Amino acid sequence: MRDSASANVSHDAILEMILHRLTDLDSRVSDLSEKLHDLLAQLAYTRDDLTGAADEVHRVLADEIGTFVGQKLLALSYTAVQHTHRNGYTKKRLAQTMSKLCSAYLAPAGVELGRARRILRARKGDEVWQTAGQAALQVKKILDTARSRGIEFVWDYEFTAGMPIDETRQQAWSNCDPDSDVSFVVVPGYIAGGECYRLQEVFTEGAAS
Repeated sequence: MRDSASANVSHDAILEMILHRLTDLDSRVSDLSEKLHDLLAQLAYTRDDLTGAADEVHRVLADEIGTFVGQKLLALSYTAVQHTHRNGYTKKRLAQTMSKLCSAYLAPAGVELGRARRILRARKGDEVWQTAGQAALQVKKILDTARSRGIEFVWDYEFTAGMPIDETRQQAWSNCDPDSDVSFVVVPGYIAGGECYRLQEVFTEGAAS
């Protein structure tokens, strides 16, 4: 009974932490979107010298994607893990689910909604199915708007398991131990013109369970 009670307390604490984070991130979404759209509009009139303007667009776009991942994909991942591993929640499982969702929503060729729904084990028409679709529309709108204005970038998924974190392009995900070796990529990096605008977020085996 004590173990069960402790698990419930732990899950409640984690949920409260995630909900608090989502509230904080939600307040940034409208500001970032407005700033991004203003910058993209400016690009239409500054085609002769895009360096400064494009640099700022990349920074804002990378931030907006980070907010999307930390808000929508974190919530979807937590829901999926709770449903799939009711008595076996671990931080690693949450990270693994987020990693899979990132590879679906931030795929090189575009959003792969069908794969995302399979990862989430969503049933057609249920709440998770609908939420997954809404998330796809949100990130697709962000990316399509940018690319329609000539903004090009790539997702950085490259990593070598068992190697130390490369601080020039990686950072530890959540409260993973930054001194431990890389296990896998949770969130890809954002690279444009050879410059890293957003570091990869990687899981290390030194993370708390």
